[in-house]
Amino acid sequence: MGVLFKIAWRNIREHKVKTAIISLIMIIGIMVLVIGNSLMDTATKGIERYYTKNYTGHLMITGRTKGNLTLFGYQDMTAMEQTVPRIPEYSEILEFVRSLPYVAEVNPQVSTIAMVSKEDDTLTATQLFGIVPDQYQRMFPDNVELIKGSFWGPGEQGILLNEPLAEAIERRSGIAVEPGDKLLFTSAGMLTGMRIREVEVTGIFRFKQSNLQLDMVSLMDVSNARALAGMVVGSADTVELADDENFFVGEIDADNIFDSLFAEVETEEEEFGDDYWFSLLGETESRDQSNLEDTGAWQYLLVRLEDERYLKQAERDLAQFFAEHNIPAETRSWRQGAGAIAEMSYGIKRIFNGVVLVIAVVAIIIIMNTLVISITERMAEIGTMRAIGAQKGFVRRMVLAETLLLSGISGTIGIVLGGIILLILNVIGLEASNAFYEILYGGPVLRPELSLSAVVMSFIVVVVVGLISSSYPTSIVMRTSPLQAMESRGD
Repeated sequence: MGVLFKIAWRNIREHKVKTAIISLIMIIGIMVLVIGNSLMDTATKGIERYYTKNYTGHLMITGRTKGNLTLFGYQDMTAMEQTVPRIPEYSEILEFVRSLPYVAEVNPQVSTIAMVSKEDDTLTATQLFGIVPDQYQRMFPDNVELIKGSFWGPGEQGILLNEPLAEAIERRSGIAVEPGDKLLFTSAGMLTGMRIREVEVTGIFRFKQSNLQLDMVSLMDVSNARALAGMVVGSADTVELADDENFFVGEIDADNIFDSLFAEVETEEEEFGDDYWFSLLGETESRDQSNLEDTGAWQYLLVRLEDERYLKQAERDLAQFFAEHNIPAETRSWRQGAGAIAEMSYGIKRIFNGVVLVIAVVAIIIIMNTLVISITERMAEIGTMRAIGAQKGFVRRMVLAETLLLSGISGTIGIVLGGIILLILNVIGLEASNAFYEILYGGPVLRPELSLSAVVMSFIVVVVVGLISSSYPTSIVMRTSPLQAMESRGD
């Protein structure tokens, strides 16, 4: 093996121009790979910290459901077909989660979307997180900054309006929203119908770490949020009647119902009191009861762990608990909870990796062609070696050793240069020039660090490039007889 590398090192030194060309291509390629993957790995970790620390926790427990359910509701076509499920057996689940030694904090939450209006003016739309202030602030202690007012107190109702929403309302309508003002919130759904609540603004806030999606989020007391989400005692699910039930109900004709109702009202001009009109509604106690808030209902239970290393264990423990107790609940990762914005960041990373793959393929082709020329020029030398007894395996190993040695040296230089550039960028910091880059960076400033996975991947790429690039030139040598190779010296 020592002889092979000595010959390989001699050949590299003797063919300086071709060695320089191949080395430069490899150095640039590996440097781009190291810098790019380190940037993306740093950004990915930043995005994870961004959400787990401030919005989602490490895990999100929900009722079992189909579709892409996030902390902002469904983000696919199933949003029109179903409501966000309640967590079944919530008290039992909560007790178990709090008993796990690696759980740091939990926070139950309700989420819905509502239109905001004042008097007759529709102002804007907002995403509402229904919360209990004490629990929410314990879960996310460093991300809510009060600009005006305060949270509502225990047993009270209210809403903290996000500052970007308050500013948008003032720009569009000239109405400056202040603590103490009352706003009308309207939600509508195919299954839950239309629901309206008037809620007092107790304060204006902003998230210290935010993005375009989170700028639309306001924090509301859970009682009003449940009402707007249709989380009442009565079920919002469609009821399927059995055949015998359909027989007794028969065909319902809405026109006949109303015709018979108003036929009893005399057409003569006569004033009727409120008692008369309410009597037409019939018995309302059952309906009023079905519209009461389901005070034990929650859509999400966010879980923050002592350390993210316990994530897989937490998922296993919870899945086992749900299975043993036959509870139709499931866990979702912070990425699933974060929704479209986080997925977009990971999509950009996948695109970048695709670009790197294309660059690697191009580099392999260029290196392979350069090696073919180099091997062809040395054909006579190789033919002489084979004529005096060198076996095909020896020649094949010699070419491979030369390529790997060159790739190793070039890759090491590329990694070192990439690390130096990353160190400089870490000191300087890459500031997000707009909201898009802030989402991509996972914060306002990205300070990239050399990623161990990027270094390992770079070495793997170096080896793969070396193996693939040397395969074709070696096959050319092996197909040429020693006599033909020696005769090529005089050509």
